Amino acid sequence: MAEKPKLTYDSYLKITPLLECQEPISEAHDEHLFIIVHQAFELWFKQVLHDVDSVRMLFYDKDWDNIRLHKAINRLQRVVLVLKLVVEHFHILETMPPLNFVDFRDELTGGSEFQSLQFRKIEKLLGIKDDKREKYEDQDYQDKMDPNDKEILLKYPNKDAADGRTLRGVVEIWLASTPGIDDSKFWGKYRQNKEELDPLLDESKYKTGSWQMSQRSLQGALLIMLHQDKPEFQMPYQIITLLMDIDVALMKWRSTHIHMVHRMIGQKQGTGGTKGTSGYDYLRATYNDNYKVFRDLFNMATYLRPREEIPKMTDPTGC
Repeated sequence: MAEKPKLTYDSYLKITPLLECQEPISEAHDEHLFIIVHQAFELWFKQVLHDVDSVRMLFYDKDWDNIRLHKAINRLQRVVLVLKLVVEHFHILETMPPLNFVDFRDELTGGSEFQSLQFRKIEKLLGIKDDKREKYEDQDYQDKMDPNDKEILLKYPNKDAADGRTLRGVVEIWLASTPGIDDSKFWGKYRQNKEELDPLLDESKYKTGSWQMSQRSLQGALLIMLHQDKPEFQMPYQIITLLMDIDVALMKWRSTHIHMVHRMIGQKQGTGGTKGTSGYDYLRATYNDNYKVFRDLFNMATYLRPREEIPKMTDPTGC
């Protein structure tokens, strides 16, 4: 038997091929930085996909008592930290003066960060719906992707995994199984004839809203927030908080990206080819609540009241 090659730092991490991946197409000094930063983005995006998909599978087809929440919390915490870290990468990129970018930008025509398959997969895996996205030159965003990447996105998440449900989809089902959700006496006391709770308790009022999740899921989320101090609801509350943290981190990423692009190219068209529209204007249009995956969870704060006004639950399956 041939002797197994000795493992080294270089062979394990594939350092040599990794460091050969930077191939500038111009003589501009700062193009090297531009490549490094964007490759770093993609490596971190790969980790985000790895962790988010694993959390999605933890929640898939599990009841309230059988989800390993501690494991989900650990991985979601890491996702939040990674997304915060990639925002800092933009600040490194901003050490490149705009004139230095102009020196090689024309060489990049046809390629754009807009085309990052992994970032689009993150958006879809979390739960951003295609019909809620901004048009790109009056076309769906997939039409501006590489044809092979477009085919991947159209089928993603794959139905072989969690029936193609997104993270929001599996979390929505989990929230709908919150203990105590059917405690009508609790809801009656908490409502106290105040119309502000109608969207959560009145089906007709719910239907007139622009909710992302089911009415029952919203009720579950509110119960968790109201009873966050109770041991059985502390980890679920951490999950809700982390999901909102992911949204905040992604919106921060978008905002920082928008301002960096404005600083670097002003009102020029994006290298991806936004005819008649500046890259900055398109990106700015994507900074809206349609890109907030867990917007409903943020809105639950509307229905919170002081602790002394929260009645005790009477359902024996509740808290």
